[in-house]
Amino acid sequence: MKKLLLLLAMMCWVLCVGARTYYDTRYNNFEGLNRLSQLPVNGNFLQPENGSTTDVIIASENSVDAFVNYQYYIRFANLHNKEGKSYKVTGADGVNGTVTSPECGIVFNCDGRSYWLVTARCTNTNLYDESLDRRSMTISLVKISSGVKKVVKQVTLDKGVDLYDGYNYMGVNVDGDLVKVLAGEKALNEVIRYQLTAADKEMTTGTPQVKVGCYLGPGAKMSIERAVLKVDDEKKVNATQLETQWTREALDRHFEASKNPFEGYWTYLDRDMEDKWLKLGGRYTIALVETEKGYDVIYVDGAQVKKQQWHLGMKKGEMTSTIFTDNFTGKWNDATLESIDEDVYATFESGVILTFKFPVYKSQVRFSKVLK
Repeated sequence: MKKLLLLLAMMCWVLCVGARTYYDTRYNNFEGLNRLSQLPVNGNFLQPENGSTTDVIIASENSVDAFVNYQYYIRFANLHNKEGKSYKVTGADGVNGTVTSPECGIVFNCDGRSYWLVTARCTNTNLYDESLDRRSMTISLVKISSGVKKVVKQVTLDKGVDLYDGYNYMGVNVDGDLVKVLAGEKALNEVIRYQLTAADKEMTTGTPQVKVGCYLGPGAKMSIERAVLKVDDEKKVNATQLETQWTREALDRHFEASKNPFEGYWTYLDRDMEDKWLKLGGRYTIALVETEKGYDVIYVDGAQVKKQQWHLGMKKGEMTSTIFTDNFTGKWNDATLESIDEDVYATFESGVILTFKFPVYKSQVRFSKVLK
């Protein structure tokens, strides 16, 4: 199997991370699909061809976490889709052959060993009798696991798609355990719905990143106008999970009796951010409450994004002690209830400045202690 597996580009973040979208079009020379493969670009279109007897997978460099929600779709034509025409292919042994009705489509959840396909193939019921002939497109959801190919679901369409060598949309929407296959000549319409089984999910267990891309069966030639990958990176938490017992009165009483100089109220001071990756969710006032591991960060006031879902007493984050004095690993629950816990750090400066640092995004936010 020919596989051109490329690397992933960086995600976007908004004081916390949001969705990201990658486009492969003539405007970027189909960079995600074409960076290493050197495929032919003909004007506005990427036009790969498979002249072999084996499947070809062209994987995008833009990979995704196997367990996040994402959508991948392409607008393409199968140029080798003529009625009754055969197309030449050559085997690894050099022997020539022909293929009729080549199939092509997309690949997703590909880890190099196992993967899924959505394929399209057009056929005729009676090519040589116009009165009986009906042309249709069969769209298949196919699972390949340990080299074994299995058609999971199929649908046959005779309208709503171009049945010849015109352009169609084809896509997949992976939403948790649910896979939706989308297709259509003018728009993406759901044509197949499939619930992943435990065995299906085990195919990508332990695989941090999987690939998406295009698939060409033997004899297929595609003309790809664009490919789009939309990824929902948000790690949402339920608002009820952030509820604590803290009220303003309880916080006041606790701080009045506390001898820890870091416990108390802290208010937004300033920020240093890369706006293309991170935006401020609010000019927050927070409260630090000591725990066995470090501190809980309690929301008090100041939300500007999604203001209606925040109220005093909700947990805004956590700070966990390290071996270094006044240095902590951090966790931050952003304005949209996304939990950010990778490469987040917090430090105290002179006892009156608290800095949350996000080095991956070249950004930080500072708070100052509210003194009595």
